[in-house]
Amino acid sequence: MPVIQTECRNFLNGIIIFIITIVIGFCPNVYGLDQLTENVYSKNSQQGISYEYCYALKDGKIWIKPNESTTGIKGEWKVFDSTGAPYGKDVPSFKPDDRIVGFSTDGTMIVAVSNNGRFYFWQPTLQEKTTWDEEIGSPFSDSLYLPKNKLWSFSFSILRAPWKRLTPMHDIVTYWEDIDGNKTQFGLTATIYVVDPAGQKIYFTDTGLPATFNRAFTSPGRGTFIIENMSSAASTVFVINEAGKMYTRMIDAEIEGGGPALMFTYKRGKRTKADEIVPIMDAMRSLPLPDWREQEPIAEVRDDRIKQVVITKNITILQTGEGNAARELRVQGRSRAGKYGYYFKKIFDPSWNFKITNEYFNNKIIVKNYLKEARKGRKLDKAYTGNLEQIFAPSLKIELIDFYYFSSPATLRVHVKNKQFDMKFHTVDQWNMAAQEKGHPELVGNPAGEPKLLQGTLEIPEPVLNSPDPAIKETVDRYFKRFHLAAFAFQVIADDKKVFIQSKIIQRASLSYMDYEFRRRITMDLVNTDTNSIVIPDLAFTAMAKSSGLEVPKDWQSMTKKDIPEIEKLLKLNKNVLWEMRILNLEGKFEHIKIGLTALVGAGIYYAFDGIINLIGLPSYPPLTSDPYINEELSEFGGLSYTGGDPLLDNAWLNFMLAFKDPLDYKKAEEIIEQRITLLKSLYRRLSKKPNRVIPA
Repeated sequence: MPVIQTECRNFLNGIIIFIITIVIGFCPNVYGLDQLTENVYSKNSQQGISYEYCYALKDGKIWIKPNESTTGIKGEWKVFDSTGAPYGKDVPSFKPDDRIVGFSTDGTMIVAVSNNGRFYFWQPTLQEKTTWDEEIGSPFSDSLYLPKNKLWSFSFSILRAPWKRLTPMHDIVTYWEDIDGNKTQFGLTATIYVVDPAGQKIYFTDTGLPATFNRAFTSPGRGTFIIENMSSAASTVFVINEAGKMYTRMIDAEIEGGGPALMFTYKRGKRTKADEIVPIMDAMRSLPLPDWREQEPIAEVRDDRIKQVVITKNITILQTGEGNAARELRVQGRSRAGKYGYYFKKIFDPSWNFKITNEYFNNKIIVKNYLKEARKGRKLDKAYTGNLEQIFAPSLKIELIDFYYFSSPATLRVHVKNKQFDMKFHTVDQWNMAAQEKGHPELVGNPAGEPKLLQGTLEIPEPVLNSPDPAIKETVDRYFKRFHLAAFAFQVIADDKKVFIQSKIIQRASLSYMDYEFRRRITMDLVNTDTNSIVIPDLAFTAMAKSSGLEVPKDWQSMTKKDIPEIEKLLKLNKNVLWEMRILNLEGKFEHIKIGLTALVGAGIYYAFDGIINLIGLPSYPPLTSDPYINEELSEFGGLSYTGGDPLLDNAWLNFMLAFKDPLDYKKAEEIIEQRITLLKSLYRRLSKKPNRVIPA
């Protein structure tokens, strides 16, 4: 009898839920923010939440109220910072008619995007008066625009540092733990994550990098997982696909491995004592970063047979304290009892709980076919073949398998005497002073744009390192053993068509005085032979050339003399666009020259500094504060010397090379317009009574 009663109750609940769902489906305002809600439980581009405040976007302005659930403070919604939008002398680009179309928060920092696609920043962590800012970046600040995207989110990781900045917030993560549990203080890492239109990779940048989205990492499954929604907090990204499968990953520019002045190692081990937290500039961090972590299924949804328990694609991650584990995950949904709210758990907890909020949602965002097979993205990994060269040694046939410049590691396969062996090849970003493809980050790594600059590390598996096979042992000892786990010993220049890898001849081995290692150089020149895996997009120049206003009419063969004015107009328009394209191409070349010269100057400054460091040793300063909570010492710039100046030289070389060649996209566009002009001229002559008449300029 109790079983029958339960089933009846579930049936009635299902009927009630169905009726509510129908009502909600016809009430779009329930899901939108035409009316400000009493409480905010999730984050997206229209609303936000932190320990201190709730935020919402309405009428192109940001509104704010105290977060009563955490602070106990009651308050009404009011326009944020008196205007709800960027204002003041530091944001002249935000005009009176402009409006905010999306924003994201973490802690008390706000990142907003205007209707023109430009980012604006409100960062209350400075000692001077806080104002809106329209430029970010280091060492040179610049404007930042939102690239083509599916969605975006913002995260803020910060150390409490009262001697440096005022930090009026509770959302302070303080430190992170590497793969071996070594704890390192955060600095101030404000990161914007942008999901590409295909949902296969996430571009990112932060306020301490050049203002561009030229860094990225792939979605789970090395990019085959298609992201439907994303949320971020404290350098941790939370994603979901159409079937409700969820993953998290902690990654930003500070911990990924490509940051200058920071020290990393692939020699694994616990180097800190107990709960010791090492200052940011003193820490030696273990790599590689952990990959995506699949989150546990929501059992109540998975086991529900009558499908009244559901979740939506609305996900949120919140920082709740210090360290990697201090994150709360939320997934909006409806419980077995028919209540509306969200499922939640700590990031490493095995099971989910449910909180009732009575916040209804549109059934269009419900996850269907929970945990069933979902669509997969195209394979991004590629295979390259080529030769390895070393002076006074035979060349080797090699392959780079499952390589993609936004994923790591790849497999380096070596062929020797009809045998082969595999090694791991890890890559991280290579820092530089200027932006790569500022306006078109999707062109980084594409043959139509420019190669991706990386740093590489070779890891030789133990069975290969000590192989009993004489041929393999001899090859490893001659070419590779000296590079085993030597962090960033290789410079990598890669795109979808070619990969060039070159080892550093001289590299600092530690922070000890004059401790350098000399290694005989090897180079690897590899080519992707699968042309089907190389996608050349129609971008910038091609889009200009294919503009509908420039096209020759499809019925051009039936044109008569009366159509000559139209032909003359099209000729003029195409010639003007061709001229405009050539000007833009020249401007791009001059920009590459400017960036190359900047990188050369930076390299000169670096090597001068490094020389001084080696003469006098590393500077050491006393702690900057007596605050017992913090003990930050500056043996600063030791990491910079450890990193090396090669990235700056690589960047200079790449930009000078690009300054003297045309992009593939430009060549393709120029060819389209020139063919069109030729056709129009021929058509003009055929229709003109006077064949010798001068073609209009």
